[in-house]
Amino acid sequence: MKITSPTSDAGLTVFSDPASVAVVGASENPAKWGHWLAAGALAGRHRRDVHLVNRGGGTVLGRPSARSLADLSVVPELVALCVPASGVDDVVDEALELGVRGFLGVTAGFDGEAELAGRIRRGGARLVGANSLGIFDASTELHLAWGQFTAGPLAVISQSGQLGSELAILGARHGVGISRFVSVGNQSDVRAAELLADLIGHEPTRVIALYLESFADGEALFRTLRALRASGKPTLLLTTGASAASARLARSHTGSMTAAVEVVEAACRAAGARRVSTPTELIDIARTYLSTPIPAGRRIGVVGDSGGQGGVAADVAAAAGLTVPVLAEPLAATLAKGRK
Repeated sequence: MKITSPTSDAGLTVFSDPASVAVVGASENPAKWGHWLAAGALAGRHRRDVHLVNRGGGTVLGRPSARSLADLSVVPELVALCVPASGVDDVVDEALELGVRGFLGVTAGFDGEAELAGRIRRGGARLVGANSLGIFDASTELHLAWGQFTAGPLAVISQSGQLGSELAILGARHGVGISRFVSVGNQSDVRAAELLADLIGHEPTRVIALYLESFADGEALFRTLRALRASGKPTLLLTTGASAASARLARSHTGSMTAAVEVVEAACRAAGARRVSTPTELIDIARTYLSTPIPAGRRIGVVGDSGGQGGVAADVAAAAGLTVPVLAEPLAATLAKGRK
């Protein structure tokens, strides 16, 4: 029976700071997604109501579980779907009838995914996923994902959950924590461009790591990347498609058609984003962005104690499109005095 209704709208806040969460498919078995998401959700129960749903009932992680969403005394704002593919439709229908506003689709491999996403939208709700590894927000202590996260200034939006997780792990090893993590999966409803736009006003985020295999909404995406850069939040883009093998893998992984790398590269330059080739390169450049102000232009000065090394540095800078200007005479004289 429906007792209360959530107060949030169908926007993206439900995926970053919901007032209540239900993990459907919560499990005691650490080999199941329902175990990891239930444990993460419970870690934030001092901030929000957390409900565990298991069709067998009983106790999960020391907490009582309900047999269905309808058995709860309140309607959760966000529902994490960790049930087998055959049970997704029934859970979603029940949740929509109750008034749930957001769904995190961890379950993958079920038929009618596009139709399900449409049904969710028509019901006034939104869906992240399906085939998502989860979501995390450090500032609101929302943890509905596999693995552990260290809080920090890097936001990760990734079409591949495991690759996004690798970025979080690499970042932690180098002292770069995560402000927000969203595994978008198949992007059946909520798309990367929307999640990126939501980061423009997200104060804890200073740099964005983006992994995509599909650029179906390219115009909106790169328009958002320009807005992020204008707000002082640069984006580092990692993608696939440079080889026939990676393009085939993307199609089998998330059903995505990759874009020509040359086109993506040109769009990145126009948007002020930086395309990278590996997760390690992404974290290395993110560390540089976080420790060094972004230059306002293309002029650069070369300082060194060797004419030969200075010349090589000037050539490298020129090859990168930078300009090494002749210093103004007063500045050159001042530097020369300091050298003595």
